[in-house]
Amino acid sequence: MTVDSYIRKHLPGYESGEVVLPFEVEQKSIPANQVVTYYGDVENKILLLSEGLVQIGTLKGEEERILEFVFPGEFFGAYTSFLLQQPSDVQVTTLTPCRVSTIRRQDLLRANETSLVANHLSLHIAQQLFLSRAQREKDFLIRSAEERYRMLLEKDPAVVQLIPGNKIARYLGIQAESLSRIRKSIAS
Repeated sequence: MTVDSYIRKHLPGYESGEVVLPFEVEQKSIPANQVVTYYGDVENKILLLSEGLVQIGTLKGEEERILEFVFPGEFFGAYTSFLLQQPSDVQVTTLTPCRVSTIRRQDLLRANETSLVANHLSLHIAQQLFLSRAQREKDFLIRSAEERYRMLLEKDPAVVQLIPGNKIARYLGIQAESLSRIRKSIAS
């Protein structure tokens, strides 16, 4: 998925016809296990994942916590750092080889001053990232680990098979042994 095809698919009023992007978009491939944004970096880009799988994690003491997995067709980055231009408290890492579209922050901000398309896209990205985070927080409060695992499987079962079990367990906030029990329960 490219940024213009994303706009046509997700933003009302742009479904048909050509979308002229008022900013430069860089297409690139990133190998597996590559850090896209390190802890402490100031994020200067927003990315759209076309292919692959990305994790966004943070540290609690020495322990890594996985905040989210990013699937194809989703925007990602160290978004708080992107907005506030402060050092990132998350690390963004590819789990598999990825294909991304990258928009530089300064280009997007400049385009927002004069372009309705850029404004609509910026607002949509902010809304989607907020809603995703809010849903995850709510799920942690009201759903069991098994329910959260089933939801992850429903999102993209083929891609979930590519995620190591220990990372899924960290994402769910449980021990690897508990994930094994959940998997056995679902399989039977």
